[in-house]
Amino acid sequence: PEAADSAVGDVALRSIDSEWMKPSRLPPAEQQRLREAFERFLSAQPPGSVPAHRLEFRASRIGPNAFALPGGTIVLTDELVELVEGDASLIHGVLAHELGHVRHRDGMRMLLQASAVGVLASTLVGDFNSLLTTVPVVLGQTAYSRDAERRADAESVRMLKAAGVSPAVMVRFFEKLAASQGEHQLGIAFASHPADAERIRFFEEAAATR
Repeated sequence: PEAADSAVGDVALRSIDSEWMKPSRLPPAEQQRLREAFERFLSAQPPGSVPAHRLEFRASRIGPNAFALPGGTIVLTDELVELVEGDASLIHGVLAHELGHVRHRDGMRMLLQASAVGVLASTLVGDFNSLLTTVPVVLGQTAYSRDAERRADAESVRMLKAAGVSPAVMVRFFEKLAASQGEHQLGIAFASHPADAERIRFFEEAAATR
C-alpha cells in the first residue's frame, strides 16, 4: 500500500544521512532559489501529473548525485549543484528523472523484489517492521533496473518538453558527469548508472523531435 512509502523513505533517509551524507553547505538562499525554480518548472506540468515530493540538499561522500526515496523525498547533493554551476535547467532534468522514479514507485518495487523474505507476511498483517529493517541494506546496494531507468528518462523528457526546455540539457549533464565520474557506492543514486550510449542517444533524439 502507498501508505508504507513514507515510512520506508524516512527510514532510508535516516540511514543514508548516517552513512553517506552531511548537512548541506549550500547557502540557504541558494537552496531556496533552486527549490522555487523547481516548483516553477513543475507548474508547467499537466494537473495531477506531479507526485508528492520534498527536495532535500546534502553534502555527500558519493560525489555529484541525486536520488529519490519511497514517499517522494529527493536528495540533491551539493556536489551536483556545483558540477553544473547551479544551472537550473540541468538540475530540473535530473530532478524530473527522479520524480519519474517516485511516480512509478520504483524504490518500493526494488525494495520488495530484493527483500522477498517476510514481505508477504508483512503485507497480510500490516506489520512493516521486518520490511523496514531491510531498507538501508537494499537501497544502499541495489540499483534500479534498466527498464526503470528508461521509464524515468522518458518522464524527464516529457516534463522538460512540457516546461519548454530541450532534453539536450541531459546530454550536457551526462557530459559533465562523465568528466567528473568517480567511485559512487550508493546503489539507488543517479550516478550509480553511468550514462551509456543508449541513454545519451535517447535524449539527443528527444531533443531533435517535438
